[in-house]
Amino acid sequence: MSFSKVSMTSETSDLLSQTEGLHLALGGGSARGLAHLGILKAFQDHQIPIASISGTSMGSLVGASFALLGNSDDVIYHFQEHVRSDQFNHARYAFLKQVTRSKREEKGFNLGLGLKKGFLLGQSYTKGSVVSFEEFLREVNALIPNKTFNTTKIPFFATSVDLLKTREVAFNQGYLRSAVMASSAIPGLFPPIVSDETIYVDGGWMNKIPITPLLHHGAKNTLAINVSNTELPDLNPRRGTHLMRMADMAAQVRLQQLQVRHASLVWQPDLNELDLMDFDQVERAVEVGYAFAKANLDQAKALLNPPNAPTLRQKLCGWLCKDYPMPQSRDYGLDFRGIWDVKPLL
Repeated sequence: MSFSKVSMTSETSDLLSQTEGLHLALGGGSARGLAHLGILKAFQDHQIPIASISGTSMGSLVGASFALLGNSDDVIYHFQEHVRSDQFNHARYAFLKQVTRSKREEKGFNLGLGLKKGFLLGQSYTKGSVVSFEEFLREVNALIPNKTFNTTKIPFFATSVDLLKTREVAFNQGYLRSAVMASSAIPGLFPPIVSDETIYVDGGWMNKIPITPLLHHGAKNTLAINVSNTELPDLNPRRGTHLMRMADMAAQVRLQQLQVRHASLVWQPDLNELDLMDFDQVERAVEVGYAFAKANLDQAKALLNPPNAPTLRQKLCGWLCKDYPMPQSRDYGLDFRGIWDVKPLL
């Protein structure tokens, strides 16, 4: 079946059920999502086919690039060239890196960093985001060509959040650039994306690892890859803000566990050495992702080699056991949509 000739609406729920290869859910995690590049390269180098990809935030950017090009080396090359180009704002991301890294370190008050934090918050409060819509558009355009979903080599989904309806959505039609922008619009850092009077923000705010679009369409060999920050802040019971951060982290971890519970396999590489804003560290992120995937290739290969079919006796025993896992409903509570032209909120 040619994917380019298939319109993936919510009714085509068995579209991926017979597709050979791994079905990947690429999670969001800012620059740590660049590790997805290394994982994809490891699969390619070891002849593990990729059947489809669902991505959010940075996972959508990497996933869209791979779905279009079909070759991890080409994707890595484009990312490397972008961070070396004049288009990439090295000064801004170096500034953001310093700000975010300071939040992870307890070194006392630093006037310079304090002023930078204040400026960062001021930009967000007064302008809606640190990065303007025009800059955001140029960044995405530099990596994603002017293509539509029906031109990808494998099925691809990008998830986002319909802010006003508080609804998770999965894009599978329209412009890939627009979908990636809507999927990556981190509130405060990037501006919300408006399309057809709907306001979209980063999909990771509702689902960090978007396995549900794949499951909805009948995917079997699903691998969810978590690249988000799992580093807990230091416990300080005398500071309410620290307790609030730890409580928020606990809620996020539990939500992720519930969202990926039906995935065939979940991977969580150790990416704490990479900062959230290390966008210029493409090579290092690729190395870390590649090493993790290579060390765990047997797990991925096992998904492609289903166990022997159960005997009639085993089937009967399974049905009679009270804890037999009954078939799951495929209503995962998300909308499948197309997205075309976009504009800023203001």
